[in-house]
Amino acid sequence: MAKFKDYYEVLGIPPRAHVRVIEESYWEQAHELQRTPTRKAARRLRVINEAYEVLGSPHRRLTYDREYTGSVALGGKDDQPGLLQAFVNMLGKPFRVD
Repeated sequence: MAKFKDYYEVLGIPPRAHVRVIEESYWEQAHELQRTPTRKAARRLRVINEAYEVLGSPHRRLTYDREYTGSVALGGKDDQPGLLQAFVNMLGKPFRVD
């Protein structure tokens, strides 16, 4: 399973942040990183660009939030099974999700 990227954490904002808060956080970080011409800053800028592309679009954000809720909010971040998968594992085959 691929590592889930928490774009809210990347931008340093809460999951229920208003679109203006998302934009402000993105532009503040992007502006700061553009003044730092290092490879590390360039990599970080790519990550925050990716986060902003997803969270800045209402449709993409909705899709992401559905995955975020299942992965992060239920404890499935970073290759760990989420709450739903733990429940399925506990009950056995009749409820298998995979």
